Amino acid sequence: MMAGTTAASLTGGAVPSLAAGAACGNFHLRYGVTQAGNFDLLNNTDTLAKWGFEYCEPSVVKVMSLSDADFETTRAKIAATPVHVESMNVLLPGDLKVVGPDVDQAKIKSYIESAFVRAGALGTKIVVFGSGGARKVPDGFSQTQAWSQLVDFLRLMGEEIDRKKYGFVIGIEALRKEESNIINKTADAYQLALDSKHPKINIICDFFHLASENEDPKVLLRVKDRLVHLHFANECNKRLFPKDPGECPAYSPFFANLREIGYQGRISIEAGTTDFNADAPVGLATLHQLYAAACAA
Repeated sequence: MMAGTTAASLTGGAVPSLAAGAACGNFHLRYGVTQAGNFDLLNNTDTLAKWGFEYCEPSVVKVMSLSDADFETTRAKIAATPVHVESMNVLLPGDLKVVGPDVDQAKIKSYIESAFVRAGALGTKIVVFGSGGARKVPDGFSQTQAWSQLVDFLRLMGEEIDRKKYGFVIGIEALRKEESNIINKTADAYQLALDSKHPKINIICDFFHLASENEDPKVLLRVKDRLVHLHFANECNKRLFPKDPGECPAYSPFFANLREIGYQGRISIEAGTTDFNADAPVGLATLHQLYAAACAA
């Protein structure tokens, strides 16, 4: 961590540690899950709690699709259960472009202001900026100019967080080349965060994208001062829910490096499934096993 910086300050709030983590130094995880299949996260947080999840990660786009009345009903229902919204993904719809020649700054600003109001009302701590469609660089458009546009967009968000004193930060997500033609490596996301020169702009590390791009998990040692969140899925089997600690050789070095940097924060399963009710509890158990194995190593 940066001098004088705690994991809690980076993630926008306190991150309760697991009791089992006491035997693993500073390495603590908090376990959540994103939207997958037909399971409705927002209306089933009580079920997630029964399975042992500690938070959920719905998409900003999904939350923005709700009417004001439906949003308030959903917010109140979630607040009454043990599992709350602590992170959010899919910040932008694909047609709201933030790079290229047709960027509508007024439309972007209006959307971000409205989205942040709802994210703040839900009490989220992390807003993930992946949004591959929105950040796709048009053919023939300058990558350098696109990078500059991304920096401007990130600063806009950071300034809005400061202006309204929201309790969350932004986590830039690197996406594999199949999903984005810019920011494909965790190291790229880190450099973009540095270029934004705003303390509320940080990064997440998505294991699936990292492994798909053959990025060395030792990159975590380099980016640890801006790392605020994790996503996880089985890179060895079509981005499905993890089911066994030994099913993918890349699992172990990823968790080993998390332990080495003393990561303290959230990890969300972001994976595909045809049976969320069966796969989600197994996926959670697998993450617990990977954590335990890293601690025992």
